Amino acid sequence: MPRSEPVPVQPLPDLDELRAWVAPNGGPRVTVYLPIQRSVPEFRQNAVLLEQAVREVGERLAARPDADAVRPHAERLARLDLDLARLPAGTRAVAVLIDARGLHAAALPIETPYAVTVAEHFVLRPLLGALQRRTRYRVLAISAKRVAHFEGEGTELREVPLPGVPKSLADALGEQVTGKPLPTRGSGGEVASHYAYGSPSEERKLDMVRFHEALGRSLRAALGDDKLPIVLAATEEQQAGVRAAVKLPGLLDEGITGNFDHASAAELAARAAPVVERWLARRAEETTAAWERARNRGKAVDLLADVATAALASRVQRLWVDATRSLPGRLDPAVGQPVDGDGDVLEALCEHVLARGGEVIPVDGALLPSGTGAAAELR
Repeated sequence: MPRSEPVPVQPLPDLDELRAWVAPNGGPRVTVYLPIQRSVPEFRQNAVLLEQAVREVGERLAARPDADAVRPHAERLARLDLDLARLPAGTRAVAVLIDARGLHAAALPIETPYAVTVAEHFVLRPLLGALQRRTRYRVLAISAKRVAHFEGEGTELREVPLPGVPKSLADALGEQVTGKPLPTRGSGGEVASHYAYGSPSEERKLDMVRFHEALGRSLRAALGDDKLPIVLAATEEQQAGVRAAVKLPGLLDEGITGNFDHASAAELAARAAPVVERWLARRAEETTAAWERARNRGKAVDLLADVATAALASRVQRLWVDATRSLPGRLDPAVGQPVDGDGDVLEALCEHVLARGGEVIPVDGALLPSGTGAAAELR
């Protein structure tokens, strides 16, 4: 990359992208958080803080004997593009992660204080907090005339067709209209048929049952055990029928009701985003209850040494961590325990769990089930 070419700031990454960024790698990790000012003349502070960060990173790397592989990537920090016209919409801060593999810069939609850290682990909790606020989610808009799937985050959704999922009731049932036989397979493998003869309302109900059952099968095949939150957009009648037939792990209890036959992605996002935000808030508040349920199954630990051992052994399914507490130190894989070091034990836990496919949820310390700063649900 030519020295004159600016380094772009990317939109907030999804969880899989972030996992790739923090995959295990030798050498120091550099983390920078830059708050972004958008008014004049305050926006000039953006350049001032960037210069300060470049200077601090350079000084800290100079004091480390293991920084040679990181230094070329850290030098690119000075070319970070903070032009307000080119930053992603809604950027309130920029997070920069640098290691021996490269530099990643991501826009955060929440205010984050200025910070520079050079240690064995990245500082991830502010970035994870931003991901919580703008998690990716799906919307299923379902009616007899339309089945549409959308995916995105915040108030930005785009329609993403799902292979094999019917686009309407007519598409799902085909020629198996009311009054014609619908073949079903019995427990012994024999094929039977049942007929629908009755009043128009009874026939319509049967069509809807068939429609929802077909949707359930096709959506489970298309989405599998994907746990992205799903907001159901449908009439009250459709809400009840779909929920009875469509068993998806991500389907939220709260949906949005109405006729969405012609709703645009923007209209659906405006209604669905607050639902997802309320779900995220409740999820954080339910930390203690969720951990207690895991403990009752013998799948929870909250002593820091136990959490560290489980994290290093890739046994943590879900980690709740104090969003602001500081515990100086690092995790030593050789002993499987926290030890003295130049980083933060809670940040080290976040990185280890995230890189190994676990989920990390920063919460207010008052919501944690213990005073250790962390609690884990085990696989």
